[in-house]
Amino acid sequence: MARIELNPSGVLFNEELHEYWLDGRQLSGITEAIKKMLHPELYQDIPESILKKAAEYGTFVHQQIYDFDHNFVNSGSQEVKDYIQICKQYNLVHEASEFTVTDGKHWASNIDKVYRVSDDTFSIGDIKTAGVLSPDKLELARFQLSIYAWFLQLLNPKLKIDKLFIIHLRNKIMKSGKVEHICEVIFINRVPSFICEELLNCYLSGEKFNNPYAVPFELSSQEQHIRDLIETKERVEEELNSIKADILSKMQSLDVKSWLTESGMRLTRKLPTTRSSFNLPLFKKEHPEFNYDDYMKISQVSGSLQIAI
Repeated sequence: MARIELNPSGVLFNEELHEYWLDGRQLSGITEAIKKMLHPELYQDIPESILKKAAEYGTFVHQQIYDFDHNFVNSGSQEVKDYIQICKQYNLVHEASEFTVTDGKHWASNIDKVYRVSDDTFSIGDIKTAGVLSPDKLELARFQLSIYAWFLQLLNPKLKIDKLFIIHLRNKIMKSGKVEHICEVIFINRVPSFICEELLNCYLSGEKFNNPYAVPFELSSQEQHIRDLIETKERVEEELNSIKADILSKMQSLDVKSWLTESGMRLTRKLPTTRSSFNLPLFKKEHPEFNYDDYMKISQVSGSLQIAI
């Protein structure tokens, strides 16, 4: 396969006004459309001053990493150090930054990072600097990166996409004085391009977008019942634990190890004991010369559902 060089979009980007122009027509960015179609309420309760500070910090980090990739300038900041570490860890080969992509009709946007994987394959990264990436924010990022991939392949039909991921960087001093340090990569599953197109078309037409990844109605309609069951379970467990503690206290005071009720319920007191365990991580750290593979037992763990209210 011949080496693919990224085709330019032909879009003119006005950085100061954050405007995209193609052949005399202004195109729209995708961020606001994704937000409105998926989570229009996401930032509405956050004061403008906080949003402004967050945006300024994000711009600061983006610019420093851009300078490193494009101008070979290392500011020495923790965020740049973390970015270099991530590039080494995941073997990221920088191809382009702030690369403008478009559908050629209505939309354009700048991809934070494009990394070359091979002659014809690329990965796309997006830098995020928020403290917490909630499920809603991750869903926005998933559609954002997926639209980037779609547009990039529209410009380069023979190009292959390997991975989509978030580069999550943060190094901020909190009010408590502690440093909030985040350095991680979050891989994203791509949304099919036809779903991305449907979302953008719904925005243009003013129609409701039916997100196929949203909670199905048959499940969301049971939310209150699920909440009631969890609260009942917690209340019953608390009451049962109180009764068990009272029984144990009485058995200890009478030095009784077992009781059997008339109806056949057996109450058994377990005596205090100690438990020993092997600190494998510490042993590995102190003895890196050993090969542990032959002694490791791997067991399959079934998936499960966690519900938080």
